[in-house]
Amino acid sequence: MKKMSFSMKMIVGSLLGILVGAVLGKNTIHIKIFGEIFINLITMMVPFLVFGALIEAAMTLDIKDFGTIGVKTLFSFVVTSFGAGVIGVSFGYLFKPGAGVIGIQLSEYTGNTTGMTISESILSFFPKNIITAFNNNTITQIILFALIVGVAISYYKNLESIKRIHDLILDLNVLVMKIVTLIMNFAPIGIFAITANMIGQNGLGILIPLLKFIIVCTLANVACLSFVGLSVAAFAKVSFFKMLAHAKRTFIVAATTTSSAMSLPMKFLDSEENMGVSKRISRFVNPLGGTLNTDGGVILTVLASMTVAQILGIELSFSAMGMLVVTAVLSSFGNTMVPGGGIVAIAIVFALNGIPLEGVALFAGIDWILAITRVPVNVVDDVFCSVFVAASEKELDRDVFYGRKKVVSDETINA
Repeated sequence: MKKMSFSMKMIVGSLLGILVGAVLGKNTIHIKIFGEIFINLITMMVPFLVFGALIEAAMTLDIKDFGTIGVKTLFSFVVTSFGAGVIGVSFGYLFKPGAGVIGIQLSEYTGNTTGMTISESILSFFPKNIITAFNNNTITQIILFALIVGVAISYYKNLESIKRIHDLILDLNVLVMKIVTLIMNFAPIGIFAITANMIGQNGLGILIPLLKFIIVCTLANVACLSFVGLSVAAFAKVSFFKMLAHAKRTFIVAATTTSSAMSLPMKFLDSEENMGVSKRISRFVNPLGGTLNTDGGVILTVLASMTVAQILGIELSFSAMGMLVVTAVLSSFGNTMVPGGGIVAIAIVFALNGIPLEGVALFAGIDWILAITRVPVNVVDDVFCSVFVAASEKELDRDVFYGRKKVVSDETINA
């Protein structure tokens, strides 16, 4: 008998939670504890997951030998990721998927709703005491400290003592990932308990925003893909529609498997055989993008955060929305290999911005639907970024792009 997939377990857990919540009503308060245990375990791991992932991402960059290709690649990732965040905030602000839901009971919102000055926003990233930052779960300060440590390790990695720290951090990250994987094995039970209690206490009306959320999230993903594609096409002076057509194999594999990792071989093929990107740039940009460039994931976490805030009747200030974008982008690094990555990413951004983690249950059962458009945006944008870097380095073969010449990639990578 075929083993049930993780996504299917999450769906079953959510559906059973809805059923039990509708039947038992207020009595679901007695099973709430199982959901709270799951939320506490996730909350416990968030600082370590963010800290370790960002250190590893920063220390793998060779500061001395990174070169222009690396700088241009990172530039394209930063621009597209922040562009995705702005698109997510804009769609959340305009369409308000969580508005109009009355009587929902979640934990108190602890994030910022009032305006902050630019200096206050910047200062909030700098910890006076990193131990205090960990103790208070101040993730923004942990993020900055992680980046500083990662860059320092990268710069001094030739020192024997630093090499030992480098290897220790890699080993600790493996341990953190194993712990998160273990916790996520209990996610269906936790999501069942949270969903049942949420439905029991608030009624089936809380499900109303979900359909609207799926529609808004899909539209935002389409807008992001168009924004990145049109920008790259304009810079490279190539046809946007041909770019879309050339990336169709990557899109199809990503949409059907909802896996960024399984899409990597197709990213190589489409970049090199269809787009005309040189092999050296394709093999550099595309794998790096799988970890550092998850535009669809940024949109998901931003929109989910705004939806829950709207359900709670919280009006976020523009500075709060700006902080939401920044934290969504930074926390997206390195989470693609975590089981249930979309749910973990939402939990991380919720924790960063003081949004009740019970709201994660709203999106757990529909994550597989959202992934059908989220993952293709993640991977196709990587292909587009490879076109940008290749064009800037004059390593984009336009004869290949327009079909005047054929190139066969020496693709031997195992899918």
